[in-house]
Amino acid sequence: MIHVHVLTGFLGVGKTTTLHHLISQKPKDEKWAVLLNEFGKTGLDSDLLHSGQSSGGQSNPDDVYVSQVAGGCLCCATPLLFQTALNKIIRFEKPTRIFIEPSGLGHPDKIIELLKEPQYKKILTIEAVLTLIDARHLLDIRFREHEIYMRQLAVADVFVANKIELASIEELTALDVLLKKYQRPGIKVSNGQVPIEYWQKSAKKNSDQKSTRMLFNKTGGGDAFFTHTIMLHVNAPLNINNVIGCLRDLKLVRVKGILPSKDGAILINGVNQDISVKPSPIENHGSKIPVYRLEIIFDAKVDVTYIEEKILTCVDD
Repeated sequence: MIHVHVLTGFLGVGKTTTLHHLISQKPKDEKWAVLLNEFGKTGLDSDLLHSGQSSGGQSNPDDVYVSQVAGGCLCCATPLLFQTALNKIIRFEKPTRIFIEPSGLGHPDKIIELLKEPQYKKILTIEAVLTLIDARHLLDIRFREHEIYMRQLAVADVFVANKIELASIEELTALDVLLKKYQRPGIKVSNGQVPIEYWQKSAKKNSDQKSTRMLFNKTGGGDAFFTHTIMLHVNAPLNINNVIGCLRDLKLVRVKGILPSKDGAILINGVNQDISVKPSPIENHGSKIPVYRLEIIFDAKVDVTYIEEKILTCVDD
């Protein structure tokens, strides 16, 4: 049987960084595969995994197979692509374990349903579902009462509170209330540093799945999210400080990408106003020429042409 681990969590909670840390702990006698889903049309997280280094700078083994399904939720927009990618991993890679990272806007409960279909019954065993949370989101109504966020909480076997060093006393109190309400084990970490033992816990058998789903279907709401990809060119390097200021003014929910600059490729990663940059590990790894692009996610309809024009004003002449 192939062990399957699902790592879910909302936008920007640090899922890929956590996955990188896990991969760095891979036993030498096991073969692993990773199936990624990204909401945008290009696969930045997949490129980072293929480069052998994470956005947090962690090195990864070269013998982990990585597959990606981009362009929407695995179980809603691209279920056939998901099953095709999964079947390919099972048939050709024959791994010991498969790690599935859905998009931050994905429905992990539906992915679990797909994994439980009859054709996988004698092939896959579903291990504990880890739901990453950023305690700072718990007091933000845009996140806490959003249907997708609530789905991710309901499906968890283990909670991982990431970026814990950034949380306030009030947010930590809200986290304790959450853990008590859902009666699930939890761990508090920084930079995705989850011990491998947490991934090896057996999944709980929830005999009341139906009523759990009714809970968040009835109370869940929240605005829709929209995504847009801005393709950039190496011959038009950007002033990175100006880009950061521009993105903060636009008040986007999520930004990530690889930007051209006079100092080389720059990895940008941000949630709300919290935006960070560093040299791109993809260019430093030397495995491929970076595809320069900026993925943005926003929770209100905006003029994407206006956003593109704002970014172009940051070209470093």
